[in-house]
Amino acid sequence: MAPIYMGTMSAGIAISPANTSYVSSELQRQLQISNAKVLIAHPSNLDTALDAAAAVGLPRTSVFSIIRDPKQRVPLWSDVFIDYSQPALSPIPMTHQESVDTTAYLCFSSGTTGKSKGVITSHYNVISMVMETNKFAGIFQMDPPPQKVMTAVIPLYHFSGVHRYMNSGIPQGATTVIVEKYSVRTLCDTIQRFKVTDFTAAPPIIIHLVNRPECDEYDLSSLQAVGCGSAPLSPAIIERFKAKYKVPLTQGYGLTEMSPVITYQLPEWARPDSVGRLAPFMKAKIVDPSSGRGKQWKEKKVDEEMLTCQAELGVNEPGELCVKGPNVTQGYKDNPEATANTIDKDGWFHTGDIVRVDEEGNYYVVDRIKELIKYKGFQVAPVELEAVLLQCPHVADAGVIGVYDETQGTEIPLAFVVTHQHSMQQNSKTELETTIRDWVNARVANHKRLRGGVRIIDAIPKNGAGKILRKDMKAIYENQQKRLSKL
Repeated sequence: MAPIYMGTMSAGIAISPANTSYVSSELQRQLQISNAKVLIAHPSNLDTALDAAAAVGLPRTSVFSIIRDPKQRVPLWSDVFIDYSQPALSPIPMTHQESVDTTAYLCFSSGTTGKSKGVITSHYNVISMVMETNKFAGIFQMDPPPQKVMTAVIPLYHFSGVHRYMNSGIPQGATTVIVEKYSVRTLCDTIQRFKVTDFTAAPPIIIHLVNRPECDEYDLSSLQAVGCGSAPLSPAIIERFKAKYKVPLTQGYGLTEMSPVITYQLPEWARPDSVGRLAPFMKAKIVDPSSGRGKQWKEKKVDEEMLTCQAELGVNEPGELCVKGPNVTQGYKDNPEATANTIDKDGWFHTGDIVRVDEEGNYYVVDRIKELIKYKGFQVAPVELEAVLLQCPHVADAGVIGVYDETQGTEIPLAFVVTHQHSMQQNSKTELETTIRDWVNARVANHKRLRGGVRIIDAIPKNGAGKILRKDMKAIYENQQKRLSKL
């Protein structure tokens, strides 16, 4: 995988990683937007790849396998693109302006609020992000640099995986063990066998490591640091993880459009309910989401090379986070409307996330603007209710959406949950749903109560990075309502 990514970029050619769970129609859309000329796939995905390629007019001769295909449907990529008899070529040199103007990656946004968009990431964005990451972690000041062994559990089609394990990991001299398919046993075995020191994961994996008894069968003492991103992790889970494994667990926050990081944490000042402090070289302001206005923001110089800026909407006053920086995308490919709706005339990127910042510069993600539930004029954050639900002894995973109640003329919160197996064995489904609802309602303000109820399902729909897909939960709800109306 790494030779494909690094070789393609070194040749000045853009690469567009695709979600391995895509069906043909989804892959077709990405092929069309990216205008891809070559498609490389794993044998397990080749049928989908060939179907999508044919649908968009990409010749079969432009489709290759990443490892040798047992069915010999297409050639192995390296048999065609690598000439081992010739010396390695040097990367194509670029001027500063060429690095700004040349696309390195065309990753697709997660699609948590709609269809995925092709995010333009330039060589300048990539280099800036690597410099930000390694400077923040102090890698450049360490002599010799730490000998890291990482395991890649974030998908390499997601920018977090690309950045963590290739763009950032390789310059650090880290060894990375790639897990082909995640399971909690596979992860634990990989950590034990290869003496893994670091990894970054989405919340579901951290929750597995905390709750699953099979983890106790493995020696995970080589771990030195663990990161979590893609979605908020409850402080209770963080404290349980740290108590169990005696390892620092830090959170970060970012977007594909940020290449992909906005905030980081370091163990010495990490707070379990925060996503960290603004990355080096970035500017930020927090604005009123209804008016788009914020108060004057000030510059705070961290050192001679790092500059962070903080809005003065008010300490701990929630608002929309807007950012600038060398790592910020120039926009979305062939989508000027989406670009204009996201990046304003002054160059501020509007994240669509509601955040607050404390006196020490720690950021806290409250929710996405589009995901806030409006109950009788009150704003209810799904992520807050999800954090409460995950503390319930019956709940293994949870997702909250707003549904419209015609009798009240307002949205009301409804929770989908996955329960622990022992809970289902001891209670009927209806009894358990009621018990969980009442448990939560006793612990939240009146306007945050689960008036839509609780519904038990097999799995909370999430994307490959672990973000909850609320639009998919709404589809589940609508299908359930249709079935109920026919009874």
